[in-house]
Amino acid sequence: MAITTYRKEVAPGIIKTFYLVIAEGINKYTGKRIQKKRRSITSEVKAERVYRELWSECREERPDGPLLKKWGELKESYQSYLQENIRGQINPEGYSPQVVVSKKSRFVHLKHWDDLHLDLITAHFVTSELDQLEAKGIASRELTACIQKEVKCLFGYAVAKGVLKSNPLIDLKKRKVAKKKKQALTHEEVDLLLCKARADEHPYFFIWLLTLTMGLRRSELAGLKWIDIDFENRLASLRRQVQPKEGLVETLKDKEERTVAIPAYVIPILKEYRLQSKSEFVIDLDCNRWKGGHQAQVLREFCRKIGIKEVTHHQLRATHITLALVDGVPLGIVKENVGHSKLSTTDEYFRSSGIQMKGQTDALRIKVPTGLAAEVTPLRKAK
Repeated sequence: MAITTYRKEVAPGIIKTFYLVIAEGINKYTGKRIQKKRRSITSEVKAERVYRELWSECREERPDGPLLKKWGELKESYQSYLQENIRGQINPEGYSPQVVVSKKSRFVHLKHWDDLHLDLITAHFVTSELDQLEAKGIASRELTACIQKEVKCLFGYAVAKGVLKSNPLIDLKKRKVAKKKKQALTHEEVDLLLCKARADEHPYFFIWLLTLTMGLRRSELAGLKWIDIDFENRLASLRRQVQPKEGLVETLKDKEERTVAIPAYVIPILKEYRLQSKSEFVIDLDCNRWKGGHQAQVLREFCRKIGIKEVTHHQLRATHITLALVDGVPLGIVKENVGHSKLSTTDEYFRSSGIQMKGQTDALRIKVPTGLAAEVTPLRKAK
C-alpha cells in the first residue's frame, strides 16, 4: 500500500498534513500494469479507502471508457448514446428526435438518484420509488409505468455496454395501468363528419376520408405519394413518412414497408383528387396546423361544430380499426392493414368495442312482465 504524507502551507503560518495515494494493478482487459494517483487527502482513513478504490479501478477499468458505478454516470452515458444515434441522413435507422426527447424526459423525476451506486438500484427499490411518486401526486400511474420502462432500457444498455453482467431489473413486472376504452366514432358519426366536411368543402375532408377508410397514421399519410397507389388493384404501398419536426423519413415506424387495402368506394375520389393535384404527394395541404402536427385541433373544432363527440386525428385511426372489426373484417387482416406489430394490440380495440359480448346473454332465460296492468304478487300477507 503506497500511502505517503506531505505537509503543505494552506494559509500564512498554517501548515497541514495531507496524504498521497499511489495504487497499481494489472488491468484484466489489457493485461497491462496501470498506476493511479490521488493527492490532497485529509485523513489516513480516507487515504486507505481511496487506495482500495484506485486499486480496483486499475484492475477493472475498461479500455473503451471509464468504469460507471453511479446512476448519474450511467444515465449521462445513455443519454449521450441516444443523442449520437438520432435519426438522420447518415443514420436513417436511428431514433427519431421526438423519441429521444421523450426518453430523456422520463428521468426528470429521478434526479435524486444521481449519486446512488448502481448496486443499490434493485427491483424493490425502483417499485418503492415509483410508488412514492404516485403517493405524493408528482406522477400518474401512466407516467410511472413509462419511467419504469425507460429505467429498464437504461439497464439493458448497461448490460450491452458491458458495465453490468446482468440486468437486475429483468424480472421487474410491468406496472399495471387501467385500460381505457378506445375512443372512436360510430358509423353514424363518421357519416355525418364526412358529409358535413364535403358539403362545406373543408380542406381536411380528403385527409379524414383516407384516415378513416385506410387506417393510416398521420406521418404515413403525409408521406404517401401518387406513385405508391395501385388504382387497378386498389392497394397503397407505404414506404416513407413525414414527421412534423423532422421532415421526410425514408422508413416507416417499424422500418418495414407495408401494403394497405383501399376500399372500392374510395377509388373514384382518389382519381378525382389525382386529376386536381400538382404535387407528387397525395396530401398537399398548405396548412400550418397540418405541417406542424397540430391537426387534432382542427378535427376537434369541426366535431364540436357539427355536434359529435370530439376526437383527435389519431382516434380516427382507432375508429377505422373499431368499425372494421364491427363490420366483420378478420382480426388478422386489420392487424396487417394498420401495421400493428402484435395481434394483441389490435385485439385491444376488439375487446374495447365489446363486439365479442354482443348477444352473448340472449340465452339467459328470465321472464320479463309485459303490459301496464301486470299482476303484483305480495311477498308477504298483510296482518
